[in-house]
Amino acid sequence: MNQSRRDDIIFLIKYLGKLLDKDLDARLSEFDLTGQQGRILFFIAKRTNICKLEVHQNDIEQEFHLSKSTVSGLVKRMEKKGVISIEKQHPYAVLRPSEKGECIIHQLIDKKTDVDNKLMDGLTKEQQTILKEELNKLIENMEGGNE
Repeated sequence: MNQSRRDDIIFLIKYLGKLLDKDLDARLSEFDLTGQQGRILFFIAKRTNICKLEVHQNDIEQEFHLSKSTVSGLVKRMEKKGVISIEKQHPYAVLRPSEKGECIIHQLIDKKTDVDNKLMDGLTKEQQTILKEELNKLIENMEGGNE
């Protein structure tokens, strides 16, 4: 990577995001899932199992900033692959991880720890804390709108 790119914060953030997406896609490929499907599966499982909340398609739309048609297609493919179940309830369908989906999640939790460790390798706990705080500040700045 050339020096000018090493100094460009936007490039660095985008490049890191691409590397993380590529790593996630590779880890999920053995389960025939894409990175986006894996993130949605984790979201559904967390909301269902930890938060004890029902998950509807519009929750996924809002969380991931995706269109209704995109989420509909993702959900249909995930159901076809057997990683989620859809319970038809009025007025919305409730999404839950299937037994197969739960097994995949448990297998991936250890792998997520591996990725976290790889990402933070060489950083002290203090540096990790500062990095997280600074990244959150950057996100807050960008979510503040176009002023």
